[in-house]
Amino acid sequence: IFTTSILSLLVLFSVAQDTGTVKGTIKDKESGETIIGASVVWEADKGRGAATDFDGNFSLILPVGEQKVLITSMGYDPQTLSVSVKKGETTSLNAQLGMASIQQGTVVVTAGKFEQKVEDLTVSVVVIKPDIIDSRGSTSAEDALEQTPGLTIVDSEPQIRGGSGYSFGAGSRVTLLVDDLPILSGDAGRPSWGFLPTENLEQIEVIKGASSVLYGSSALNGIINIRTAYPKDKPKTKINLFTGVYEVPETADGARWTNPNELPVFSGLNFFHSRKVGTWDLVFGGNVFLDNGYVGFEPVDTLINGEGRIIDEVTDDVGTVLDTVYSRPLKEYQNRFRFNGNIRKRSKSKPGLAYGLNFNVMYSRGAGSNLWLNSAEGLFRPFAGGITETIQTTYNIDPFITYSGIGGSKHTFRTRIFHQNNDNDNNQENLNYVFFGEYQYAHRFANIKDFTITTGTMAQYSFSEANLYAGNENGDGKNNFTNAAVYVQLDKKFWNRLTVNGGARFEYFSVNSRDTIIRPVFRIGANTRLWKEGYLRASFGEGFRFPTIAERYIFTTVGGLPIVPNPDIQPERSYAGEVGLRQGIKIGKFLGYLDIAGFYQHYQNFVEFTAGNFGAIDNGLFGTAFKSLNTGNARVYGVDVSLIGNGEFTEWLTLNTLIGYTYSRPESLDPDFVYGVDNNNQEQTQLSSSSTLFGLTGNELAAAEEEFRESPILKYRFEHLVNADVEFVFTIKKKRKLSIGLTYRFYSFMKNVDKIFYTVEALGETAPPGSDAAAFNFGGRVFRENNDSGDHVFDLRASFGLSERFNLGVVVKNVANRIYALRPLKINAPRTTQLQLSVTF
Repeated sequence: IFTTSILSLLVLFSVAQDTGTVKGTIKDKESGETIIGASVVWEADKGRGAATDFDGNFSLILPVGEQKVLITSMGYDPQTLSVSVKKGETTSLNAQLGMASIQQGTVVVTAGKFEQKVEDLTVSVVVIKPDIIDSRGSTSAEDALEQTPGLTIVDSEPQIRGGSGYSFGAGSRVTLLVDDLPILSGDAGRPSWGFLPTENLEQIEVIKGASSVLYGSSALNGIINIRTAYPKDKPKTKINLFTGVYEVPETADGARWTNPNELPVFSGLNFFHSRKVGTWDLVFGGNVFLDNGYVGFEPVDTLINGEGRIIDEVTDDVGTVLDTVYSRPLKEYQNRFRFNGNIRKRSKSKPGLAYGLNFNVMYSRGAGSNLWLNSAEGLFRPFAGGITETIQTTYNIDPFITYSGIGGSKHTFRTRIFHQNNDNDNNQENLNYVFFGEYQYAHRFANIKDFTITTGTMAQYSFSEANLYAGNENGDGKNNFTNAAVYVQLDKKFWNRLTVNGGARFEYFSVNSRDTIIRPVFRIGANTRLWKEGYLRASFGEGFRFPTIAERYIFTTVGGLPIVPNPDIQPERSYAGEVGLRQGIKIGKFLGYLDIAGFYQHYQNFVEFTAGNFGAIDNGLFGTAFKSLNTGNARVYGVDVSLIGNGEFTEWLTLNTLIGYTYSRPESLDPDFVYGVDNNNQEQTQLSSSSTLFGLTGNELAAAEEEFRESPILKYRFEHLVNADVEFVFTIKKKRKLSIGLTYRFYSFMKNVDKIFYTVEALGETAPPGSDAAAFNFGGRVFRENNDSGDHVFDLRASFGLSERFNLGVVVKNVANRIYALRPLKINAPRTTQLQLSVTF
């Protein structure tokens, strides 16, 4: 043993004498910022390498002599450098990496929960950079995302490739994330767009297609991940001030704005500051937004000299009015204040270790409605009694710890406490808490080239207390939801051109300690490089969505719409497939890619938010109410095309493009499936509830029924979507920049809605003027018949760099001042003109 020990020490001593140390810093060639996580490996033995730390530094022991090292980092062109290693000495080697093309230079995390090049992905993804959001004058994340190809947000509900219809925000099939953690409410699974921190963005990643394996139940149709940024080497402060006005629409009847204190204007500011202080990374930001809205007063507000309706009068003994007390006019508006921060500590004693706390808090006060008064003179006024005022307090607190080892492994433990309290004025107060935790381990093997394993476990507990969820078993409005899961995904690249991945997830669900379900889901995908910058991909994945507390137990009337519970609703399942081709494009210095994908998704126990005679006859809508129901099997298939790129055509002209077209065909696979029975003992099917059959009898009805059976399109969907954003940037005298942008959106006609609305309107049309029933003549059917060719919406914007720090811009949205409604009975905004001033230092 002694002899062996001596020989070992001699060998180690000999090896130590025949090696030297190479140290250096890796930076971005353009910005000069250090690059975190860059890989530095010895060309002769790819198993020997190092990764740059949080300051971009690395240290690598190599044999003496002339050696070559390969330096790589996601989003950058690789670089091979020679270095002369001297025995027992430290040699300095610094490098600057240049950005790759827009295709090779785009890095996403969401698709596989680790950094991947966009060209290696097996699913469709769109990346939205913060520059696009800033230039478009976006006032919320909802506004920022409306140009994403294949994504539509209707009445605050995200829809990807026609996978969802109208659901009043309950039971989203699109998971919304902030920094890889879910941010949907714990009771309804509803996004709160104004809460999302768009002022401090790294990028927004949109994954299209079933993603339940890595992200769980709500990711049935896709994912929206908002990734916030950490500071660079140089401190940065940015303030964006903006103000705007809603212009008078073409049909301005209804006296929307008669109170001079309630003009249709909005204003606000975004701000953030980021810096490094030693080993601390600090980012703080916020948003203030004041919006008087574009929907005016309720019809019961008889305005007198700009004041609201009379609620009390003081009279003398003979009845003479001495004083009058008015209520505040009821109309839509939105005011909010949000403050957020990212705090991270980088360990000096343990390289690769970081821990910290992210947080976001918002206080908002606003009012909204779901139904317009009518389409004749009340498009921009709410239905009587339809305004709901809300005071909302929302916050999340996210402690985390991460460790990146030198052997290619990474441990991540993230937690989130999410709280939302909605104090409504109509007995609809509700609060919910979400407690979420996830541990993830990812390892990129050094001895198995391009092989990564990602595995993890998560748990979530949600609690909700609200009168509007009193449709539960105890009738007390107190409900809880538990979800736990384990998952694994393997990614391997072969021959430097074929990427294959596969994964599985096992989930546990329980609501109110009952209806417990354990369900596995699986996915597989492949991507191969066919030719230069040409990549073919294919994927297949399962999805599973467990109904939310709101879908099961909600019992209320919101914005004039009654909603009833369905405690027996069942989970929905799906499987989805996709084949896509991504081709890189280079025209001079213009770099981009064209992506074409065909997709198919099949659903079982498909859940739809359906209107029918499910409510009490005296509920104000003749018994009409919404209810979440399992409507049988369905499918959605189609084609998705996008063109994304940017580059310089000349020294003074740069072009940025984001263009997409989506055709989706959402169909019921059994239009005669009976999914419910209404209060009149009438069987409800996709066929019987379709608005395409309204008013038809005899042979016309029979022909329409046969046509619907052959083409049973689902309700509240768009078959054709076009999104286009083109921006020209002119450089003037090599200093000032003038940018001019054009945005175009096309929504095809929504062919099918709930027939019950037409039926109720017909009762209102024939009712005596002034009667209660006459109020239900919304005019929705007439409006749809007069606007059945789809909607074309154009925006224009321009900005000018006054100096390196100051930028002045103007944004005009809905330039043509088009009157349109993406969701029936809810009008969209008229033309808005917005001025903004950005200050960066």
